[in-house]
Amino acid sequence: MKDEQFDPRYKLPPRQSADPGARKRARRIASIQRDTLSGLNNRPPGIDWFVSVLENGPEPGVLQVGYFCAMAPVELIEAFGARAIRIGCGNAALVQPGEEVLSGEICPLAKSSFAEFLDPDGPRSKLTCVISPTSCDAKRKLGDVISDFKPVFMLNLPPEQDYARFRAMAVGELERMAAFLERTLKVKFSKSALLDRILQGRKRTAVIRELSELRSADPGIMSVRDLMVIVQSSTAGADPDEWLAKAVEVLEWAKSASPGRKRVRPRLVLTGAPMIWPNFKPLNLIEECGADVVADTLCSGVGGAFDPVVVTEKSTSALLSALAQRYIFGSACPCFISPATRISRVLDLVHEHRADGVLHYGLRLCQLFDIELYRLSALLKERKIPFMNLRTDYSLEDTEQLRVRLEAFLETLEG
Repeated sequence: MKDEQFDPRYKLPPRQSADPGARKRARRIASIQRDTLSGLNNRPPGIDWFVSVLENGPEPGVLQVGYFCAMAPVELIEAFGARAIRIGCGNAALVQPGEEVLSGEICPLAKSSFAEFLDPDGPRSKLTCVISPTSCDAKRKLGDVISDFKPVFMLNLPPEQDYARFRAMAVGELERMAAFLERTLKVKFSKSALLDRILQGRKRTAVIRELSELRSADPGIMSVRDLMVIVQSSTAGADPDEWLAKAVEVLEWAKSASPGRKRVRPRLVLTGAPMIWPNFKPLNLIEECGADVVADTLCSGVGGAFDPVVVTEKSTSALLSALAQRYIFGSACPCFISPATRISRVLDLVHEHRADGVLHYGLRLCQLFDIELYRLSALLKERKIPFMNLRTDYSLEDTEQLRVRLEAFLETLEG
């Protein structure tokens, strides 16, 4: 078939490994992070519901489509009546099971995410198909491996964020994605359904944007870890209407919160690799060491949910163009040739949120972010903006070493 992206001659039977020990360790890792959050002050109403969504996913019987990377337009998935579930994994306990099949120097996000497909009774077994943007070499080849387990569509990305030059290519890829979903889910595409999901997505964006701005003005309202839980639960398979209703409750609670005393804690802009539940180790350290994250560019954080889809016309082509503009040409991902989008966003956030410094989360073996550090760190130094690269992986063994380094960095900001 001309639409087949993977040659069926070389398809393999899916490898399956029901590992009760790995499941138990993964639940333990999530439980440790959940217990850590339970000790926070000023927790939002209903926060346990958001945590439950992160850990348990959607209710049984729901049509599920998994996706890697924040450049997959979730509204297009939802237009076919499916729940869009981000399937990047942040659980340290699943790195080893993934490594036993995917050997070599591969990032822990890719290994742990693949490990979830090995479990025949795990949450990924409920997926009907997977959408995987070609945002890095690991994701590109992981899509090929996962195609043995589930139908996969690789969303090809342009090399540059030049809308005029690559708009037709990007829209063409979204048309192919829609055709793949129509074929795989056996649901007809509906322009009105797509528009409806775009409008719903704009409401989600508006709530996240306002919550973030309230926290920036007074970080004591709630922990950035709880904000991350709320944001990430919206991509974990929650019913969009239910999520929105509960997020609005949190927003109203935050608006009514009494202003706290002026905080003297350092204000940081967080940038770098995706930080996915329950891998909140860097966030735990930042707040425990006495600093506040007031803005981020993370694709798994507020940065990945801040900008709305802007609709100017209602034709199918115009709607797909709007999705491409928001998800691909507006992305701060380092997979594109020029780092200008992310660097500009970091500098803007430092200015807009009166940040004292920038903290970069470097995930080991993520070459894109590592290489981009060359320019980002030099430009921040040139502008006399304090900067630190917190390079680590999913394990907890280096926690105290990182704590010492972070405390030393924060002391320079206070001085």
